Amino acid sequence: MIHSIDYYSFTIPYEFPTNIKIEEKCRLAIKKFVSHCGLSDTGFLRREAWEIESGARQYQIRLRHSSLDICVSFGQVNAHIFVECAGKACNNLDALDVLDKIIETTMERTTRIDFAVDLLTDCDPREFIAQRGGSAFKSSGEIRTPSGRTNYIGSRSGDRMARVYRYEPPHPRASFLRVEAEYKHAAAKAAARHFITNGHSQACLDAHSPFQWKHAAWTPEDTTSSKIPYTAYRPDNASTVRWLYGDVVTALSKAVKAGLVDFEVWVNFVREGLF
Repeated sequence: MIHSIDYYSFTIPYEFPTNIKIEEKCRLAIKKFVSHCGLSDTGFLRREAWEIESGARQYQIRLRHSSLDICVSFGQVNAHIFVECAGKACNNLDALDVLDKIIETTMERTTRIDFAVDLLTDCDPREFIAQRGGSAFKSSGEIRTPSGRTNYIGSRSGDRMARVYRYEPPHPRASFLRVEAEYKHAAAKAAARHFITNGHSQACLDAHSPFQWKHAAWTPEDTTSSKIPYTAYRPDNASTVRWLYGDVVTALSKAVKAGLVDFEVWVNFVREGLF
């Protein structure tokens, strides 16, 4: 089993000065990315190393590093810079021994992180996903192209999903089955923190734990794994969170000031009720 981070993206809070040209914005975006991630000694600052592309979604401009394949995007809507490191970029950053540093620096603003495992097997993706435990994640589709086959587990709009694919010969990776666990939103932040705390192998194994792979080709050296804990945001629980931080706090403050409640006694009461 070969494990790796195959995708990593994050945002950097930043507001560009007003009334400056695109070229100056490009220079400022590169400088902010480099300084924020502590990459000043690796040659990232050279403007000529970055190529301008059309931005996607709300981003006006995308800059791509010509050799490392890192993408830095910005626009006029959000007060941040968006950084994407796809598979090639992650491999290049890992080779420079700076990928872990970038993740540690930016993990609280992570938007997505993918944990990949390559298995040397001739197993078909459909066969692999058919042999798994649990029912929390359903098969959600398949894409077949001349270059290979990809099968999906879970919703592509959810916080977590998986995909299993393999390339057709003569692709250099045709002998491997690729299994990826994708984490987004709050789950991505929790997964990035887990990665920094627990290391590559354990974090990758834990990231795949929810999907309960059971195929014989899935043979981790350490079979001990646990799900990465995180609190998911859902529209249907937003009102509860607002109530806890709003009405409850207001009522408690009034009760304490009126002498109706001893705050320390109340806190201990809540703590005992939770644990």
